[in-house]
Amino acid sequence: MILLEIGNRILAETVDSLINAPPPEEDDKDEKEEKKAGAEKPKKKPFDVHLCDFDGVTYRVLTEFKDNANFMTVLMNVPPYADIKDQGAETAFKETFGDTVTSAIDGYSVAVQINLDTLDKKEETVNKIKVMKHIVLGGVFKHWYNKLAKGESKGEHFKFDLRADTTVYFVSDEKGERMTTIFALDFSEKVDKVLAKVFMQEFVDGRRTLGFAPPVTWGVQPPSELQKWGITENKGATLGYISFPILKPHVASAEKIDRIVGVLAGFRTFLQYHIKCSKSYFHSRMRARVVNLLKVLNRAKVEDPEKDKTKGKKTISGKTFRRAA
Repeated sequence: MILLEIGNRILAETVDSLINAPPPEEDDKDEKEEKKAGAEKPKKKPFDVHLCDFDGVTYRVLTEFKDNANFMTVLMNVPPYADIKDQGAETAFKETFGDTVTSAIDGYSVAVQINLDTLDKKEETVNKIKVMKHIVLGGVFKHWYNKLAKGESKGEHFKFDLRADTTVYFVSDEKGERMTTIFALDFSEKVDKVLAKVFMQEFVDGRRTLGFAPPVTWGVQPPSELQKWGITENKGATLGYISFPILKPHVASAEKIDRIVGVLAGFRTFLQYHIKCSKSYFHSRMRARVVNLLKVLNRAKVEDPEKDKTKGKKTISGKTFRRAA
């Protein structure tokens, strides 16, 4: 198994193409007239593109010319933002993007606006925008793990829908020594459900070969921690529940917290990726097997025996020899 990059590569390439684009040419008549009128900055061509992620998150990147400058605005819509806004998502976003944060238009959750004419740290800006989704969603995980590290999470709990088929639960024990993170998973396709169960069992069995791995539990029935929400049985709407107990030693430093957030915030995407890769591998093996079987069948083909009798056989002298009927 491999860990996926946390950023959106298409978003990064789109933003990079705008930030590092060459200055616009001034051959157009309209641009020449603007320059004569006193415009100091050449106006870039308008740009507006929409991007979609696999988990319902959408982006919009656009440029506009105002106040004698070229601006790029990046908007992102995160479906569960209303639920997680006050649980570390908004704070993490503002801490990362600072003064570039602007108000989002209808249909979007967050937005940043950047002056392309005065931007200095281009590569750093691209890398930040690339991980916008991770910053917002990971901010929730970081918020609760920071509370665990500070001992402020005694008996508290919170849940939100990471995506339409996945719910994340944070449950702290009464002593504030452990924060159990639970993923309630489901899949729309039958094959995905079967493969997901296999992967989940591998996570549980991983502790047998890795003694230092944290305990992970997987089951069809909900764990006891979910009784805080009145969930005591699985009524068929969920494939199963996987629990990751996070202890205080796991969040002893900011580096450890960032490492845990990077893994768990992208866990659902990690699982989906490996399921798709497994299905692709199975299909390639099946196609290769079919090709081999066709080769065997082609080699096994023989001509009609009756037709073979009429042809006869050639002797060493070149004469045709036929058997008598």
